[in-house]
Amino acid sequence: MSRRWLFRRLGSGLMVLFAAMIINFAIPRAMPGNPVDSFTGGVKLTAEARQAILERFGLDRPLWEQFARYFVNTLRGDFGISFYYFPKPVWTIMIQALPWTLLIIVSAQVLQIIIGYFLGVAAAWRVGSRFDSAIQTISITIFSSPIFWVAMVFLYVFGFQLGWFPLGGNYTAGADYSSVFEFSFDVLRHATLPIATLAFSRFAIYQVIMRNTMVGVLKEQYMLTAEAKGISQFRVKHRHAARNAMLPMITFAGVSLAIQIGGSVFIETVFSYPGIGKLIFDSVVSRDYPMLQGCFFLFSLLVIAGTITVDFLYLFLDPRIKFS
Repeated sequence: MSRRWLFRRLGSGLMVLFAAMIINFAIPRAMPGNPVDSFTGGVKLTAEARQAILERFGLDRPLWEQFARYFVNTLRGDFGISFYYFPKPVWTIMIQALPWTLLIIVSAQVLQIIIGYFLGVAAAWRVGSRFDSAIQTISITIFSSPIFWVAMVFLYVFGFQLGWFPLGGNYTAGADYSSVFEFSFDVLRHATLPIATLAFSRFAIYQVIMRNTMVGVLKEQYMLTAEAKGISQFRVKHRHAARNAMLPMITFAGVSLAIQIGGSVFIETVFSYPGIGKLIFDSVVSRDYPMLQGCFFLFSLLVIAGTITVDFLYLFLDPRIKFS
């Protein structure tokens, strides 16, 4: 890996981030409705009172001036004051919600990769068999199901009917925890259904990618050589075939952060889980422009960082890859 490639890669990431900032500014203002109506709850205002609210939040200024202020303040790390949670700063609210979203997104993605890896390897090793056909049918069926529907089924069955897990929230309000382990266990119980829903709904992508890539790898000449040397089936399957078939799956893992984030909006809303996804949903309803801009910018950073991280993982998985 050369320094030139590193600077070029970081430069392209900054260009993408700049484009994302423009889109983040435009999308909230393209929504129907007016923030002032959300402030007042539908109460009719005099022209003077309405104008005072617009001036207080800077909504009376031209769009180019609003964008200039948004751009400069974002570079400073200042996302402004939330309309809905006034007078709390956007950054403070996001920092409180971000750990909960990262908990379910990261945990779910790790489970997706693990499940997709083993099922994909098993299906590719027995390609064309009934087991392979059954895995593909089940994976495609699950992936085709709307994620909010899966979340509601999980909530109804495991939360309401069986009572195994809480129906909402991130921990038990008002509970008196005797130790940090008791608190951690309570947090895990509340996060189990959101994590399981996201992992169950999206593992199929990794399974299909891994299976299709590995089918091609198994036909390579070096696989025949490995078998001819008498190497154990486990090492042939995982050390030689699966490792070389993982690159497309790892590539998708970095890009799929955007999919995970989109899924978190539905899941956190269904489970009333107080993360960034729930924050975005509430901000859309309340037309909270600063909050939406801050959340979208934060997610843009995470996606860009994820794609760059994938490039570095390539070097570990395949030493033949050289970036110059």
